[in-house]
Amino acid sequence: MKNWILNFIADERGTAAVEYGITAVVMAGGAATGLTALKDELQAKQSDMISILGDQSGE
Repeated sequence: MKNWILNFIADERGTAAVEYGITAVVMAGGAATGLTALKDELQAKQSDMISILGDQSGE
């Protein structure tokens, strides 16, 4: 049993797949965060433009 546990701990098969999976999760999280911030910024700019154009059309 002791040898089986030591062999299991020393076994490195599949570590690359796990590393790629972790990298993908981190990148997806960063992309989601960045796109959310971009969406908020674009909505604010659009509101500003609508406000400016609304003010000019009333003159």
